[in-house]
Amino acid sequence: MLTRFARNAFLGLLLATASMYSNGLAKQTAQHAHFNDGTASLSNQHGPVWVTFQSDLKDYRPSADALIQQIESLDSIPELDSWSTETLAILGQLSKEELSCDQTRVLYEQLESQANVASELSEIVRERCENSPETQYDYCDVARLSYRIKRRLAIWNSILDSKAGHETAQQAVTHSFGTGTDLQQRLLDDLAASKIDPVWRDYLMLESLESVIATASPGSSKIRTAAREVLARIYSPVLDKEQANYVKSVINPYSLQLLKDTARLPFDEMELLRRIENYETKPSSLTGYYLNDQYQNLLWSENPDEVAMARAIETHYRNANIRLAFSERLINRLLPQLPEIEQPVDQKIKGARVLGKSRVSNQLRVNLIPDDSQIQLNVETRGDVQSDTVAKTKVFRVTNLGRANFEVFQNIMINEEGIEAVGDPYARSKANQLVVGVESGLDNHPILGGLARKIAKNNLKRDASETDRMYKRTVESSAEEQMRTQVSEQLQMVRELAYTKLFQPLFGMDLEPEPKQLATTEDQMVVRYRIGGRDQMAANTARPLDSASSLMSFQLHQSAVNNAISRIGLNGNQFTVDELVEHLRGFVGAEDTAEPPAKSDQHAEIGFAYFDPILVEFQEDQLRVTLNLRSLKIGERGKVWKNISLTAAYRFVRDGMKIQLQQNDDGTRIRGKRLRFGDKAAISTVMKVLFKKEYSVASLPEKIAQRIDTSQLEISQLSVSDGWLAVSVDDREFNTAQETVLDMLRTSTNRKLINRR
Repeated sequence: MLTRFARNAFLGLLLATASMYSNGLAKQTAQHAHFNDGTASLSNQHGPVWVTFQSDLKDYRPSADALIQQIESLDSIPELDSWSTETLAILGQLSKEELSCDQTRVLYEQLESQANVASELSEIVRERCENSPETQYDYCDVARLSYRIKRRLAIWNSILDSKAGHETAQQAVTHSFGTGTDLQQRLLDDLAASKIDPVWRDYLMLESLESVIATASPGSSKIRTAAREVLARIYSPVLDKEQANYVKSVINPYSLQLLKDTARLPFDEMELLRRIENYETKPSSLTGYYLNDQYQNLLWSENPDEVAMARAIETHYRNANIRLAFSERLINRLLPQLPEIEQPVDQKIKGARVLGKSRVSNQLRVNLIPDDSQIQLNVETRGDVQSDTVAKTKVFRVTNLGRANFEVFQNIMINEEGIEAVGDPYARSKANQLVVGVESGLDNHPILGGLARKIAKNNLKRDASETDRMYKRTVESSAEEQMRTQVSEQLQMVRELAYTKLFQPLFGMDLEPEPKQLATTEDQMVVRYRIGGRDQMAANTARPLDSASSLMSFQLHQSAVNNAISRIGLNGNQFTVDELVEHLRGFVGAEDTAEPPAKSDQHAEIGFAYFDPILVEFQEDQLRVTLNLRSLKIGERGKVWKNISLTAAYRFVRDGMKIQLQQNDDGTRIRGKRLRFGDKAAISTVMKVLFKKEYSVASLPEKIAQRIDTSQLEISQLSVSDGWLAVSVDDREFNTAQETVLDMLRTSTNRKLINRR
């Protein structure tokens, strides 16, 4: 029986073939195409490819195999019946019929409309599922269809825009300084003549580039890779503004253009679309490597249309893979309790020397300022001042008690440039002083002493308002200075902590932490980062929706973990079991619930694959860890197995404020060619050493847990789906008070999606 897509595609093919034969212009079959005004012979083992020339224009549309399979896998959901038929028909027309750019654009618009309808249908399916507990549909898959269509359309439309420009002779003018040996020699000469500091030459990997150019054959992929590595460092997001300006000042535009010409090949639309579909069908380091190759080829282009395609890939296949959200409630709980401070007073005011002491008590608070483009915080200190002073002149001694309350504010901004205080602190206060005693040097003379004190009190009463204003200014000035000093010290500490604990380890692994979003709402501070090198892909799926009211939440995409794993020296290397366990324990940092691992009682040598040596997947409420091995040897003279994969699956279980990873025996797999029962039994002994039955991971970083009382907190969300791990933490009492809302969230939090952009 034909599937719905196959049926529509087959009918479309019959009509198209009949039309072409009737006109005597049969130009195409499902697998090959031949033309009178040009010749092309294209084949695609994964499905049909539609190719045509129109006024020397070539349009390529590979069938979206993975998307078609995903749509057909959900055809048992009744709400999708007519939608699936219409969507598959559109895809059938795109892959089977000869169309102009305008006709293709109409079909793309219809497909985008179908994506919007899919989003609406997902809510209808969700409501039915929640009202019918026996329903087994995962309505999240329906919501994902919308994004799966739209991310393809982003690329398809950018290619179509480029081709439409070609049709109207609006092709961008590009230039090149040559190819092959000539270009590379010019690049070598120019780099040798440039005056670049040796430290920066080392950072830019210029010596490596020059060595590769000198030894590799002209046009070698090694030369392109080396040129791309230099360009990646020139435009690295980890450089601050001053560093970026310096690099661009020492490398002249001529050298930069030579590097870009060396780093790329002529653009092939068919190759890009094929690599995208391969990556959609089976995301992996290998398919990601080839898609990334296409991305970098476009990234360094001078053609605006090709740069637009690179940006579309960046948005939909290289997006943020870590998101953190901290509530205003949590931030204020992390603030320290300030002790009461007693300070000496020693001032000169209107010719009088004022001595005494003051006691200051205050409290800190942070207020979030909504901003879509950066993080803005307002640090606020509210406090009281009590002073006990004596003002001395040659004749009088005046004792005062002062009372003041004050507020002082300082704005702080966090953006791609770093973290800085904005402007000067601003303080306001209410203050007054009470005269509690006046003494005169003439007190030994009854008449003169009394008169002198009376005159002094009248003067003090007359000047009281001015004295209060001076006291008020003194309080405000002192508060502003303290705020300035404390904020400066704290910001410096945060900068050092962020660099040494967070960014420096990533830099050392050649991973570039690139901010994709820094923003504040009325309730949350949100940070989204892409963790990965220029040569790596990142998140390409929609993340789960967290609760906007949670104390803290984070979402982690599997690409962030896999990008890091690819940088820890496993690819293509060989370890003993004990060496590997020690290597991984240092990297993962998870707390083992059992005792420290014992040394293996038998010899084993493990040779890792060059791609995906360890693959981590967050799928179907489980963590799956796969070891891809090019060789495995057990025993000093034991058998050697080639090209095998070992997979262990773990369930996520909440345990107070910790997350338990419990091994699911049903998810344990040993794959390889011609493995017998005895082979699997021998290999399983190695798996028991490599994969423990249980691990425990804290839901809060240790530094945060030490600053707040975690006894009243709980994990309010724990979901694993479509490559994402999502965890939220909240107050137990807060959750109880909103029990009705959370009941709904618990049933749908791992399914409801938001657009990642």
